[in-house]
Amino acid sequence: MNSRITAQTTVADLVDLWLEQVRVDGRLESTTINEYERVLRTLVVPRLGGMRLHELTRSRINALLGDLGAQSVNRQRKAKVVTGAMLDTAVMRGALEANPVRGSLSISRPKAAARSLTLGEVDEVRAAVRAWLSKDRPGPRSSGDMADIIELMLATGARIGEVLALRWRDVDLGARTVEINATIKTESGNGTYRKSLPRPRMIELPESAVFVLDRRRSAVPGNVIDAVFPTRYATWQQVNNVERRWRQIRREAGLDGITPEMFRSHAPAQPVHRTQ
Repeated sequence: MNSRITAQTTVADLVDLWLEQVRVDGRLESTTINEYERVLRTLVVPRLGGMRLHELTRSRINALLGDLGAQSVNRQRKAKVVTGAMLDTAVMRGALEANPVRGSLSISRPKAAARSLTLGEVDEVRAAVRAWLSKDRPGPRSSGDMADIIELMLATGARIGEVLALRWRDVDLGARTVEINATIKTESGNGTYRKSLPRPRMIELPESAVFVLDRRRSAVPGNVIDAVFPTRYATWQQVNNVERRWRQIRREAGLDGITPEMFRSHAPAQPVHRTQ
């Protein structure tokens, strides 16, 4: 890769070479690399792809970041971070004297005030899910799991992927506990799979969660992966599908300000400890 990057290399060619090297290095997850590629090819290459590295200046980087910031601070931030990492490599290879992203337009994201859902909002969420489920719509039967997934997020503070990764062996209804020990990942080439968390945690279940899980244990057929929320093909559900369903639900109900993060922050304080 060293001899293939020079001051005459175009940004588009550098993108190809850098992504190739990052994949060969094997230090990052495929999902992370895929996101880097998406950011570079959709946000950076259309504007800067034809430029040669020696033509890149801080003012050109700032122009790109300024345009992206007018669309979305998130896009602006991702473009700066990923492009900066890529151009660091060009500096190390001697193709650039300095990285024009360093010292470029400063990006600040206003912090959203963290808050929990009010009891009224929780009732609105439940009503919105019921209304959404009552409509005839195409899609797999697992869409009907949305109510239970949200109830467990509200009850435990677990993330979507952590709820989807639950197995029956992780649940002890007699002791009213659940071990959160994995999340769900979806990667190109690897599909959707369960990934263990580095620090599992045991959570005491409130009565509402015990009711949901007890009902599911009786109603959901057994499956080879022991999933609490299997697809109809007995595979792990994808996080992005649940996120997409929630966006549909909140759009139809006019609950645009309510996010899954609020489900987690609503969870009541419960004894939680790390498992070995």
